[in-house]
Amino acid sequence: VVGRREESDRPGRGRRGRRERSRVGQGRGRWMLAKYERLLARRPIAVKAATGTLLAATGDATAQHLEGRSSYDLRRGLAFTSLGGFWNGPCMHHIFQRLESILPQSGGLRTLVPKMCFTQLIMNPFVYLPLFYTWTGVVLGRTLTRTLEKAKREYWVTLKATWPLFIPFNVVNFSFVPVRHQAVALTGFSFVYSTTLSAIANAEHSGGGWVLDLLLGTRSRARAADTDASTRER
Repeated sequence: VVGRREESDRPGRGRRGRRERSRVGQGRGRWMLAKYERLLARRPIAVKAATGTLLAATGDATAQHLEGRSSYDLRRGLAFTSLGGFWNGPCMHHIFQRLESILPQSGGLRTLVPKMCFTQLIMNPFVYLPLFYTWTGVVLGRTLTRTLEKAKREYWVTLKATWPLFIPFNVVNFSFVPVRHQAVALTGFSFVYSTTLSAIANAEHSGGGWVLDLLLGTRSRARAADTDASTRER
């Protein structure tokens, strides 16, 4: 019994050791969070851009893995990563700040509804998606004609992919998340969307069609594939 007590009293062992490690871990977590808050206050755009870049890269890498690729497509990864850093950094920072100045969070449902309408019915269809196809087309070396054809084929299914994900998320984000963290929260959630969007955008060259099956159904996807094939034959 004495031996057991002595062993449990040694640093790093027994209940006392677990409590000490837990306190150390919590202390490190608070320190990292405090440091992040200071960096976010001092350099908000840089922090948000770095976070967006990292998560966009991770999202595309995940999509490539799910597609069963034997090697990582660096150029494709660059296209999604650079866009993620640009959009989730300076773009979202300024857009959210401007929205808050016009439609403050304190307004509740009265300001939430126009915010949702603006982001889902204006920003996504007429700003982000055109930017997405233009940006990735340039980085991947597509011609203007190929970029327009690709956008025409995928625009609607891609837009539909944003709504079931971002409508509920933005309700929570605009209602409960502090304004200084809204762009970062969006960036974190965008990991899921980046994975989906990357798979959709590359479905014609990879196994990413599982996303199209999920969103369109196999029959609709088959019709889309027939349309795609006829377009390439011209």
